[in-house]
Parts: sequence; C-alpha cells; structure tokens
Amino acid sequence: MFKRNAMGNTRTKLVAGAVMLVLGLSVAGSALATDTFGGGATLPAGGYVGFNFLTGSLKQSANTASPTSGVAPVLGTSLFGAWATASGNKVSYCQTGSGNGKKIFDNWDGAASVSAIGACGGGLTGFGAPSSILVNPHFAGSDAPMSATEYGSFTSGGKVAQYGEPVQFPAVAGSIAVIYHKSGLSTQLNLTSAQVCGVFNGTITQWSTLTGNASDTSAIKVAFRSDGSGTSFSLANHMNAACAGTSSQHFIVDQSFATAISQYKPTIPSTWVGASGNQGVVQAVQDNDNTIGYAESANLKASALAGGATDVKYATIGGKDPYADFPTAVAVLPTNDFVLGAVDASTGRPAVTALTPIGQKTCMVLVNPLGYANITSRYPIMAVSYLIANNKGNTATDVAAVRGLVGAAYDTSLRSSITTIGAIDPVTGKPNTGYAFLTASTLTQAKVDSCIAQ
Repeated sequence: MFKRNAMGNTRTKLVAGAVMLVLGLSVAGSALATDTFGGGATLPAGGYVGFNFLTGSLKQSANTASPTSGVAPVLGTSLFGAWATASGNKVSYCQTGSGNGKKIFDNWDGAASVSAIGACGGGLTGFGAPSSILVNPHFAGSDAPMSATEYGSFTSGGKVAQYGEPVQFPAVAGSIAVIYHKSGLSTQLNLTSAQVCGVFNGTITQWSTLTGNASDTSAIKVAFRSDGSGTSFSLANHMNAACAGTSSQHFIVDQSFATAISQYKPTIPSTWVGASGNQGVVQAVQDNDNTIGYAESANLKASALAGGATDVKYATIGGKDPYADFPTAVAVLPTNDFVLGAVDASTGRPAVTALTPIGQKTCMVLVNPLGYANITSRYPIMAVSYLIANNKGNTATDVAAVRGLVGAAYDTSLRSSITTIGAIDPVTGKPNTGYAFLTASTLTQAKVDSCIAQ
C-alpha cells in the first residue's frame, strides 16, 4: 500500500504519468495520475466497471482506486477501466442507487453529515473516499437526470462557492429487463407492454393471465426497488407512455416505485417485496417463486456470472429481447440547461424546465425522457444514465482526470477495447450486454472540458 500525499496521489503514480507523457500518450486525464472517487446508480455498474461488480467487498485491480470500504474491481475492458488503463489514473465506483448518489453528491441538506467520505455501504452513507480527497466527490452517477429540486438542493446548500454549479452529461443507455421466477414454466415469457403495466399496477394478479394456463391459480408477487432508483424512473417512464391511463389514474414518472404506482396502489401490498439496488431485486426474485420484478439487464447477467440467480429468467416485450434487440449505440438529442420539473398532475409526466438564471451555461445536459419512453422498433424499456460532476473546486491534478472520466463515454478511440458496452455476440452476431453508447454531435470531450474547471 502506498502512502498518499495531500491530493490522494502516490509518487509511483506520478512517475507513471510522466512516463506516459514521454511515450506521447494523449488520452484525456493523463497529464498527472490521480485516484478518482464517485458512486451512485447501480444500473450502469456493469458497463462502468465490468460484469464482475458483484464479486464482494474490496478487491483490487490495476485500475481500482483504494477506497476506505469495499467496491468491486474495475476491469480494463469496462468504460472506466479502459479510460484508467489509457490515462494511468485509477477510479472507484460505489453503488448506492441513483437517488442516494445524487444526495451524497449534493451533501443533501436533509442529512448534512453525508459526504463522499462516508462508508461505501450501498445506501445513503457515502462513496468510501479517503479523508484526503479534496473534491467531495469527484463525480456521481444517476439513471434519472437532476430535478429542479435536486439542483436547488445543491445550489442552496452552500456548495456553490467551492464547487460552482453541477455539471451533468448523459453517458450510457441501458435496457431494463422484466425478470421472473416461475417454477415449472419452461417457455420464455413474451409480454406486451399492457401486461407489464397490469402486473406492476396490480390489476393482473394471477399467473394464468400471463401463461394462458387456466389451471394455474398462483398469485403474482411483485419485487420492486425500495430505494430511489433511476431504474424505477425508467420503468415508470415506459409504462406511462405505453399504457392507457386517465387524468385521475396513471403511472407517475418518478424515482420512487411507490410514487410511480400510487394512483393504482396507494399502499403497496404486503405480499410484494421491496429491495435496494438492482441486484437486490434480482435476489428477491431468486428467493421468491411466482415473482416478477424489474432490473437493469446487465445486473441479471452479472448475477449469472457470479453463480447466483439460477432461477431468474427474463421476458421479451412485444417479441423484443433486452440484449439482442437493444442496439450497440443510441442516437439522442440532448438539450442544454434543462432539468426535470414538477410532474403534470393530469398525465404523470415530468415537465422539462429551463434553468434560469444559470451561471455555467450549456453544462447541465438533459435527454428528454419522453424521447425514448416507448420506441417499439427495438426493446422498449430503456434508461439513460448520467455522470454528474462539479464545475469547479477540482485540484490541478484532479481536473484532467475528472474531465477524462466524464468524457470517456464519447471517446471513440477507447471503444475497441470496451466489451461491457455495445458489444456483439460473436456466435449470434447480435448485441449481448444490454448497454449502448450514446451518440450526438454535441457530446464531445471538448464540451466536457469547457464545463469542468479547477
């Protein structure tokens, strides 16, 4: 173990950075190496750090920064790992869920002691960063863009003087799988969006409705996210758009599953199972026969690779597969300086509202959820995951690394070494990760660099 200096770097890493410069490497973030700490959304973890993100407490790899509490290793074939390998930096990513990740980033005024330095425990504690970290934190991940309320919590919470205004960039897309455990069912479920809506709003209650087996009177048990979750937000985004509702009864697009279904189920049934994190829902489905839940597709794959969830299957939706029918890249139309506003009471959809006034223009980048809510030409339930950073407050050593990390998703030179996002199965010739890169002419490293300063 190397001793850190005040900036959390090591002499060895500084030498490595110098050697890379001598060799002429020009990857963003390679000027001086640094340990970079962040956390948040569980949905993109497989794409960010590799599909072995379920391999338990603290395990080191060449690309993994050393946190004060456990995170999974960062594989060189992942997005963060490819960036770390090329730049000479290291990164630690703590999975807390999107909602908690943003609260930790905000230093949420409802829990003022929360910060990146708190333990990486998977909830509203912290990201496991060492006390020597000077930027608190370097970055956060979320599958739901910042809302006006969350943005206001940051800007009114005393952090603006030190860190400026938040910076947000869409990084990766992921498919949301409808998963199930049904003993004795040998064929894969193929559901319609209307059936998905019926299961999660509680109007479809028996397996016979889904399987066509009239003799099966088994009740459907639902597993759901109990924490604030971009996965829940994205499922609700699809169900709100794809399924008919009324002005008084519709899905509400929200990070809380309980809020999303509240007009159908003001109180969640006692037989339903809440769990924290995507993997928590996968495990809840594994542990409960006759259960249907939802999770990011890669989390199911990661669980299978870890030897768990042997009884958990996934459904196709309208005949579309969350892996094979999810593209390697998704074209998006980002807009600048917008956040999610209040939900429309008559539709359940969040308004997209402009930030006024805003000091650091063009750096809060949003992909309108309405634009990807129900695209039936591919697998239709999709999330867009974001990376959030500070406009200023980054040290001279840190700033290049943070810029490079956030911009890595747009670095096409890295993509040939990344197998966790947008990869093609060599046997089937179809996508097999459940993750896609985002493409837009305005998403560039230069734009990231203009938004993240010292």
